Amino acid sequence: MNSTIMENCQRELERRRTAAVVRQAERTERIAREIPQVLAIQKELGLTSVRLSKMILEKRTDLAQGLEQLKGANLALQAQEKELLASKGYPADYLELHYTCPACKDTGYVNGKPCACLTELIRRERLRELNRVSNLELCDFGSFQLGYYSTERDPATGVVPRKIMEEIYQFCRSYAENFRPDSRGIFMIGDTGLGKTHLSLAIAQGVIAKGFTVAYGSAQDFLRTVEEEHFGRAPDQDTLEGLLDVDLLILDDLGAEFPSPFNLATVYNLINTRCNRRKPTIISTNLTAQELEQKYSHRVVSRLFSLLDCLRFVGKDIRQIRSRQGR
Repeated sequence: MNSTIMENCQRELERRRTAAVVRQAERTERIAREIPQVLAIQKELGLTSVRLSKMILEKRTDLAQGLEQLKGANLALQAQEKELLASKGYPADYLELHYTCPACKDTGYVNGKPCACLTELIRRERLRELNRVSNLELCDFGSFQLGYYSTERDPATGVVPRKIMEEIYQFCRSYAENFRPDSRGIFMIGDTGLGKTHLSLAIAQGVIAKGFTVAYGSAQDFLRTVEEEHFGRAPDQDTLEGLLDVDLLILDDLGAEFPSPFNLATVYNLINTRCNRRKPTIISTNLTAQELEQKYSHRVVSRLFSLLDCLRFVGKDIRQIRSRQGR
């Protein structure tokens, strides 16, 4: 575990504990103004330990009876406190400490074991580190313009680009709206400038809005970071584990990275492990199927086409069209 990640998580837990105390103090001040009798009752309840100590020190022979009387008095006071709070519309636990995580009281541990909230904090901190190097900028579906795609049938392929791209657009929109942690992944293939990045980022925006975690970045950047950490050329930020664990991983521009046995093995590991864990991955590439075969092993390419839903982008480079139009 990277020490910086754990330190950041511990700081967040400390912030939550402090915030809980501050909120309780604010509620107490409010009740002191509106229902001062409640504070008097709490003061009386606070004297319980003093009375109990006195009973023990006096070595009373009727200690059991005294304890029952003390317990009864406390229960009566607690009931009175709840009635007073309810009379003003406050819940019975209004003056108690309300932690973000009641299970561990924002300490991060339950019975000496990491709490689920700490595990989630670690997961999200890893994600923050991942996206720090990815320059994540979100697009949305509303800004995707189908008007850039031709309505004329392509004589070489026999398809109408706008029709194909409208189907892809609707598929991606539906994917984001119905996203689940076990959704199938997507393999976007096509020439540069056809909208692969735009639609993958639009999906990211929709998935993030639903509360899921997303890591987006170029395959080249992620693989370089994993390699540097693996060989000790950079501090270990658990990048690989973060990529394997995030709800949705988006690898942009697969094939632009430097070819090496390490990168080949890492790409296969990412695809295979995430598929085995039933975690969706969106991968885009500008390479053709033949070029992918030349760059990667048949084993990698077969996983891409068999385990992910393949979307073949068509049309002409939108960036060049916009540049000619002066946009």
